[in-house]
Amino acid sequence: MKVEIICTGDEVLSGKIINSNFAHMSGKLEEAGLNVIWGTTVGDNKEDLLKSFHLASERADAVIVNGGLGPTVDDLSQEVAAIASGNELELRQEWLEIMEKFFIKRGRVMTENNKKQAMLPKTSELINNPIGTACGFAVNIKKARFFFTPGVPRELFLMLQDEIIPRLLELSGENIVTKLKTFHSYGIGESRADTLLKNVVDLSPDKIVKLGFQAHFPQLETKLSIRAGSLSEIEKNLKPVENKVRETLGNYIFAEDKNTLEGSIFELLKKNNKTMSICEYLTWGNISKRISTIDKKGDHLKFSVSSNNLDALADKLKLSKDKLSIGLNEEITTKVRELYMTDLSLSVMINYQEEKEADTYITMSSENDTKSRVGTFIGDEHRITLGSVEMALDCVRRYFANLPFDEKSDFER
Repeated sequence: MKVEIICTGDEVLSGKIINSNFAHMSGKLEEAGLNVIWGTTVGDNKEDLLKSFHLASERADAVIVNGGLGPTVDDLSQEVAAIASGNELELRQEWLEIMEKFFIKRGRVMTENNKKQAMLPKTSELINNPIGTACGFAVNIKKARFFFTPGVPRELFLMLQDEIIPRLLELSGENIVTKLKTFHSYGIGESRADTLLKNVVDLSPDKIVKLGFQAHFPQLETKLSIRAGSLSEIEKNLKPVENKVRETLGNYIFAEDKNTLEGSIFELLKKNNKTMSICEYLTWGNISKRISTIDKKGDHLKFSVSSNNLDALADKLKLSKDKLSIGLNEEITTKVRELYMTDLSLSVMINYQEEKEADTYITMSSENDTKSRVGTFIGDEHRITLGSVEMALDCVRRYFANLPFDEKSDFER
C-alpha cells in the first residue's frame, strides 16, 4: 500500500515552524510496516490544497493530511476535502456537543467560529480526538482513502497511534508482522558506523532486514527494520544481524530500543545501590536535569550544583580560587563527594580556549579511585554544551561497566 503525507500551513511551508509532525508520522508508519512514498507541504491556499489532494488521490492508496482543522479563516482542510470528494459540509451534532462540554469543563466560552470544527464532508467518517476540539475525519477521494488530522502535535500523535494506524493496517489487508530494533550509541559517527556495518544485513537468511541510521548530535540511532509473515520468521532473520550490530558497535552502544542514556545510568545506580552527587560548570545543570527526570524521588542523585561563575562555585565548596584545570576538577569531585556523603561524585567543567573551541574536564570519584578525562570540542556554545553533557553521562555509564573511560569519540578534535 502506498501512503502519502500532506502537511498544511503557511508557517510550515515558510519554515517558521519545523515540520516535526511529518518526521513523527513517517517514523511511526515505518514501524508499523507501512510505506510512505511521498511527502508534500502546502500553504493555506484553497486552490493549492485542492491540487495536492487530487494529485495524491491519483497516485496513493492512503493519504494523511495534517493541519487545517481549526476554527480560523485559514483552516481550510474540511472545506477543500468536501470539494475534492464531491460532498457538501454538514454540521456533526455529536462533535458539537463534545466541544461544548470541552469548553464548559474548562470554564471557557465557546466562540461561534469553533462550530466550524464540527463541519465535515457529508460522507466522511468522524475520527475521535480525546484531548482537543478538532476532530479528525476520513473520506474517499477518487481511489484513495484520506485521513485528516489536527496539527497540534500531542493530539496528532495520539490520534495516529490509536485511530489512524489501525485503520491503515486494516485497509492494507496484509497479514504482515513488523519489528524495529534500535541501538542508541554515543561516540561513533554515522559514516564510520555505516562502514563498519557494511553488508551486515547479508546475515539475514532471507535478506529481509533493512539497516538505517538517524543521527542527532551527539547520539546516533542504528535501526534494523523487518517485515515478515510471522514472528518466527522475524526472529530467524533479525537475530544474527542484531547480534553482529551489537558486537561491532560494542562499547559505543549505551541503550537499546526505548531506553535512554540517563535511563541506563539510573538502572546502574539502582542495581549497584549507589548514591551520587554532581558538580557542573558551564553545562547549565543539564547533566543533573537528565538524571533527575528518571530519578524523580532523588533516591540516587542526592545533590547537584551548577554554576557559570567559578569564584562563586569555589566559595560554595570552600576551595581555593584556582584556574580551570583537570587538577581543580579532581579536587572538586572529591570535595563534593565528601561534603554531601555520596558513594560517587561527578564533576564536569567546560574551559573555553577560543570562541568556538573548548576543553571539557570530566572526573568520576569514589572512595577508592578517581578517573578523569579531557575532551576537546569545536563548534558554537550549544554544540559544545551538548557534546560535553553527553560525554559526561557516557563516562558515568563506562565507569559502572568498567569500560575505557577515555576512549576517544568521533566528535572530539
